[in-house]
Amino acid sequence: MNEITDLRVVKTLENIKHGFTKCISQKTFSSISVKDITTAARINRSTFYKYYEDKYQLRESLIKSTLEELSNNINLASFNLENNKMNESLEALRKQLQFMYDHKDWYLILWNKNMELYVYEDMARIFERRTGECLRENSNGTEITRKELSEKQELLTRLFASSAMTTVKWWYEYSPNMTPKDVANIIMDNIKFGMHRTFFQVT
Repeated sequence: MNEITDLRVVKTLENIKHGFTKCISQKTFSSISVKDITTAARINRSTFYKYYEDKYQLRESLIKSTLEELSNNINLASFNLENNKMNESLEALRKQLQFMYDHKDWYLILWNKNMELYVYEDMARIFERRTGECLRENSNGTEITRKELSEKQELLTRLFASSAMTTVKWWYEYSPNMTPKDVANIIMDNIKFGMHRTFFQVT
């Protein structure tokens, strides 16, 4: 396949994704037909079926590629919740949030109830898993297993991942003009407040 053909394929797949996006923003997945998608994408049905068996395979393919991309681009290697590492952690989080903001419009489509799938929860689990991996790798500079991760670190992982994803969703929907750095500060403040309540308050 030559370069020109490659570019045509990429363009066609982008058109199909665009058509799907337009349809899902207007009605539920179950009520969308392949004809709806091809009309919105301005391609014929034979072109669609050249790449996908049906709309279900299209949805699955788009979600799978997005989740893989997210997982591969979560980079919190320098993230550390120790007090003397907060500045480094803030910058690592800012860079991560910039990546997520660059994909805001597409993520909001995937989180739309019209998708009839819980993609947000899938992304949150990936964020938690990758955050845990980063924290384990940062433990004394060596990688340790999940069983060796302390209860405190495990809780911090879940606290951070939950706070981060919840804040990102709020950011997308209610305050999209905030900068990634501003949002990173909010998340870090929430984490520090949560750490204080969890580990230092006596009930």
